[in-house]
Amino acid sequence: MLGILVRKEIADNLLSYKFFVVILLSAVLIFTSLFVMGRDYKSRVADYQLIKPKPDQAIAVLPPNPLSVFAKGLEDSLARSYEPSVIGIEARTGRSSANTVFDFFPAPDFVYIVKVVLSLVALLFGFDRISREREAGTLKLTLANPVSRGALLFGKWLGNLFSLAVPFFLITGIGLAILHLDPSFRMTPSGYGRLALILLLSLFYMALFLSLGLFVSAVTRRSATSLVVLLLLWALMVFVLPNTGTLLARQIVEVPSSRAVMEKRNQIWTREVLKTFSDRGNRTSHFQTMNEEIKRLEEDYRNRVDRQVRLAKALNRISPAAGFVYTATEMAGTGIGEDSRLKREVVRYRDQVLQTGTLENNMAPAFSYKYRPLGEVMAEGGLFDIAWLLVFNVFFFAAGFVRFLRYDAR
Repeated sequence: MLGILVRKEIADNLLSYKFFVVILLSAVLIFTSLFVMGRDYKSRVADYQLIKPKPDQAIAVLPPNPLSVFAKGLEDSLARSYEPSVIGIEARTGRSSANTVFDFFPAPDFVYIVKVVLSLVALLFGFDRISREREAGTLKLTLANPVSRGALLFGKWLGNLFSLAVPFFLITGIGLAILHLDPSFRMTPSGYGRLALILLLSLFYMALFLSLGLFVSAVTRRSATSLVVLLLLWALMVFVLPNTGTLLARQIVEVPSSRAVMEKRNQIWTREVLKTFSDRGNRTSHFQTMNEEIKRLEEDYRNRVDRQVRLAKALNRISPAAGFVYTATEMAGTGIGEDSRLKREVVRYRDQVLQTGTLENNMAPAFSYKYRPLGEVMAEGGLFDIAWLLVFNVFFFAAGFVRFLRYDAR
């Protein structure tokens, strides 16, 4: 019986113009996103070949990450070149277009398309599955057959999820194949594994909104009412809650601006350099004092930023959209955790070149960096975010099931 219900939902979708409209729109957006982000990646690879440091230069810079085509995240920050010096670390900005219009309309990446557009598509698949059939009178006829309400609801959920998943994986696979036509785009086997996990996570995320759509459809008696309620909930979960958490974190944990920290660092450097002219016999102690004060200043700044980021992430996780973005970008190696780890490694690299005295004689060791393994990503919050998405899925489906048991099909 369950198989019959699933096939019925798939057939209803295939015979609906709504299915082809939303799938066509999704395909256009995904292909456009991959094309634009692929061109952007190719430009960043060309820029990296120009700024790539020589083996004896004390400059830390990472090559572009191929997975940033799908999850841009903090790739612009990760792609910066860091040049350690006696007074600190100079972080130079990454590549930006000369056309300032691009700053107002940045290209959405694959994760953004899933977070905003495909979540809305999932709602459109589920918002009228119960209320519309009640209005048409087919729900009463279906329940007259020997089928339980639980099996009927699960069949609707499974059939619509299948109708979402097959076009989603097919469109993404075609887009990935087109990307590989460009010889500059190459991924490692571990990169394919991470991408597969991102796609699976995206399916969990879309299934959540499908469950939400079925739940609201079981609560309301008219499909128009269901659509209005779902659009309000979608805007709240995708846009309002993540931004609210970030604003609250900024108010609770104060962090000085990077410009203020830089000015303070320059003041310390100027003060100690002037002291060396009046105390020529004690230059070493002055430079040591300067290094210690600058190190404490930068460490305090990093600790404040880390506290603010941790609080913002904790507050934002009330929204499944935020948890999805956090986990997807961490899997891709473009997340907040990867950016923090890179900056810690740059600080260690600066200490290394200063201690060995290779900064002045252009004999500095090359900077090397390895992205965090997936096990570490999962242990540092990835598993929690995935479990949180599953909890949302189970909660909305269970709530819809309880409500549907008492739903008046007349």
